[in-house]
Amino acid sequence: MKLNKYIRNPKHEGITSIYYTIVWCCNRLILQAGESIHTSEWNNKKFEPKQNSDNAMLIGRLNKLEQKIRDAFEKLEIEIGYENITPDLLKKATKGGAKRKNIVVEKNDRVLILDFFQRMIDDTKTGRRLSDKKMLIKRDSIKPYCSAKQAFECFEVAKRRKFHLDQINQDLIDEFETYLVEVKKLALNTKSKYLQTFMLMASYAKQKKLISNETFANLKINVIREESDNIYLNEAEINDLMDYKNPESSRHEYIRDMFVIGCWSGLRHSDFSRLSQKNFIESRIRTIQQKVGEKVVIPIHPLVKQILLKYPDGLPKCPSSQKFNDYLKEIGEKIPSLQKEFEKRTTREYKVETVTFKKWRCLTTHCCRRSFATNEFLNGTNESVIMAITGHRSQTTFRAYVKATQDEKADLLQKEWDRRYGK
Repeated sequence: MKLNKYIRNPKHEGITSIYYTIVWCCNRLILQAGESIHTSEWNNKKFEPKQNSDNAMLIGRLNKLEQKIRDAFEKLEIEIGYENITPDLLKKATKGGAKRKNIVVEKNDRVLILDFFQRMIDDTKTGRRLSDKKMLIKRDSIKPYCSAKQAFECFEVAKRRKFHLDQINQDLIDEFETYLVEVKKLALNTKSKYLQTFMLMASYAKQKKLISNETFANLKINVIREESDNIYLNEAEINDLMDYKNPESSRHEYIRDMFVIGCWSGLRHSDFSRLSQKNFIESRIRTIQQKVGEKVVIPIHPLVKQILLKYPDGLPKCPSSQKFNDYLKEIGEKIPSLQKEFEKRTTREYKVETVTFKKWRCLTTHCCRRSFATNEFLNGTNESVIMAITGHRSQTTFRAYVKATQDEKADLLQKEWDRRYGK
């Protein structure tokens, strides 16, 4: 058996993961070491970390893991024979090759923030870390963790140093925030989300007794959010979409159909893309929302019924949300009513900037939920009824989806006055 360490893209400057490659009897297995290192600290000739005091702890952990892999291989060799060892058996014997680093804090041992960030992500995926209500955390909720971790990794590269858990203090958080605002130039809401995720990681470290309660209590973040300017499609624009024809692309027609289903059901892409005949029962859409695990029952809108008649054998397979959005913009560009301009205001670098787009350029799968919520709101549907369909539990969160313009809200009030007092 040959066992070697390596990193991917050693010429790339930045922090990268360490891997093991194990080769035997025409078999090859790659295992994550659960460790990371800056490429400048890697010896490309010897395929190992450079021998210095900064890497001493890392080298020690790698040696322990390497011995664990060798011991597992030797045990399998004794039990079943060299030729019968498969990659799956070896992977299982090493428990995934320590995909998640098993952090043990010993005297004078220091844990890198990025390592613990990854541990939190892995623990959440495997169910070792649960929500406050002791429930599994959905995978969609884990994606922002990875984005925040990547942002902190870029921050470390910019600072040309690595930070440990015992270095978390208010100054570090303030420096990270300044980097997100002035260097990354993130929008206010994105910056706030990354800082919240960083604090979530620090809280988990406190829970694991890797930072003190006193240290955590002294940490403050500046979480200011602004209401996002996002489009919705009114009923006339949705009908314009339904009139769209493109004989050269059946995919465009299918994407349009699925988008309209979303606009009249309030479902996310992750939900309407999974719909099958078993979800349409007794003139209702019955499904469980993938993101939050909520069961929803939705009446089938007349336009949705019209669409379903086109697919008697079931809806075709839906592309990923990114591909879906790309096709959606191609369709939207051809709709005259979506050529109107839309102003989007965003706070960056401590000032509000306004950018003007054609409305079709802002089309995404999430417009479906905003369109459903806004159109039902403007038609006078009770908020509690709309929330039962969208699955929102908080009125504050729900109202962020209602994107009616000031004129539309004024029209709504005018209709109420006309009904109350007569024209």
